Amino acid sequence: MKTVIAPFGWGRGRIVDIEVLLGNTASHLNGLLRAPVAGTIIVVPAPCSDWEPRTHYRSHVTEPFFIQLTARERRWSQFAYQFSHELCHVLSDYGRLGEGPNNWFHETICELASVFTLRRMAEIWSTNPPYPNWTDYADSLASYAEGYLSCEERQLPAGMTLAAWLQIEEESLRNDRYQRDKNAVVAYSLLPIFESEPTGWNAIRRLPASSSMLMDYLVEWEGSVDPQDRPFVERIRDVFQ
Repeated sequence: MKTVIAPFGWGRGRIVDIEVLLGNTASHLNGLLRAPVAGTIIVVPAPCSDWEPRTHYRSHVTEPFFIQLTARERRWSQFAYQFSHELCHVLSDYGRLGEGPNNWFHETICELASVFTLRRMAEIWSTNPPYPNWTDYADSLASYAEGYLSCEERQLPAGMTLAAWLQIEEESLRNDRYQRDKNAVVAYSLLPIFESEPTGWNAIRRLPASSSMLMDYLVEWEGSVDPQDRPFVERIRDVFQ
């Protein structure tokens, strides 16, 4: 996978540094896959008319991927957070998944990807950063992730299981996938599974394009993945039961 950075619009962030940063960020997800995603990702600054990170749909599989980010200057943690989320859309084959009521779950997994990657980068950068003088950024990456993880609005209500919470919230999520705090409630509940079994990211390549309710959707997902990934998806199903 090759990342190409637009040569404008990033403020004081040097193009070469952004390219190194995002290439390193991608390696912490794509490098876990048995069949890493190939191709080119062109990264551009989000225009004022569409001020949010986004992965654009392609009209043909031979085209490069286009990702836009709102991160600017040298805010490396924000760059990594946004790019990880959008890269997860690429890894999950977002064009195949298309639009559907379970896109909230896709958004949830991509939020999980952001925090997973930041924490993984923080651990590795403490001893092996892309540049020797970037070692100190490890603490910034960890703090940025912790800021999201500790947000009160992104926690399960006290005394409530994820299964009970889902019964209340699933219909709302199916109608509006971009409820970031609710997406995060699920994402952060699943984070320990991904951190204990990072090869589980291979299963993300097989998310089904299905409109089933989540528990049935997870059964379909388990049936679509490679045999070695089925115990991982089963662990995710168990969290919701």
